Amino acid sequence: MAYAASKLVAGLVVLVAGTATAPAQQSKPAGAAIVAAAPAIATPATPTADQPLSFECRVKCPIFDGKAPLRTVRKAIRAKRAIRVLAIGSSSTVGIGASGPIASYPVRLENDLEGLLKGFEVEVISRGVSGEVAEGASERMKLEVADQRPDLVVWQVGTNDAMARVGAEEFTSELRETLRWLAANKIDVVLIDPQYVERLAQDTNYTGIVEIIATVAAEERVLLVNRFDAMADLARQKGNGTYLARDQFHLNDLGYRCMAEYAARAIVSGILQADTEPLRN
Repeated sequence: MAYAASKLVAGLVVLVAGTATAPAQQSKPAGAAIVAAAPAIATPATPTADQPLSFECRVKCPIFDGKAPLRTVRKAIRAKRAIRVLAIGSSSTVGIGASGPIASYPVRLENDLEGLLKGFEVEVISRGVSGEVAEGASERMKLEVADQRPDLVVWQVGTNDAMARVGAEEFTSELRETLRWLAANKIDVVLIDPQYVERLAQDTNYTGIVEIIATVAAEERVLLVNRFDAMADLARQKGNGTYLARDQFHLNDLGYRCMAEYAARAIVSGILQADTEPLRN
């Protein structure tokens, strides 16, 4: 069983490597740092190993930051049981702007992960509440965790705090305390920062929230999906309206597809990192 799981994870090395950019283009550590540790696992690649990001979602910036092992997800893989993911957040988790529920990012994330983790069942439980700030999500998350018992929480956070002008100190404290609570309860976590919106790109309060999330994620050793940077890159390449809904704020179907692809690759990187560590009970 352990060999089979290691074989699966080793097969994902090429996949993550294919999403990383050349060293000259990277300003921050990303999946490449994790891939470097993986050659010690000398097992054949799986058929999913060569799947890159879709053409429409390719960007030059790192799609995620951090080097954080997803140990609880790794345990689920080794036990050959379904991987339970709690997707929590606000309107991006609800899917506002998508053409329908099937185009929302949690649905796409589940499909992407099952495509990358061949033979393993992934259940993504979507629990989004439009307009919710981090404080509300934190309280609700504790109830959802007790009820759903997930292996992994994917937390889309910060957009409404920025729009509501939540203070930097208050937001930082709420984010940090919640991440530490999840760690204490042995629940893996991946953060997704706010979406890029051209009219807010110069708003220091909005970009300040993005920076706080990056700082706290690095300090707490949590994987962070760089949605803001990636969407800014897409806007430069193809125009701001390419991935945004008609309101020019929420994501459209393409935006959610890319968001799911980035999150799936971040999760794969966390599994790879966990697989380099000794197995613990």
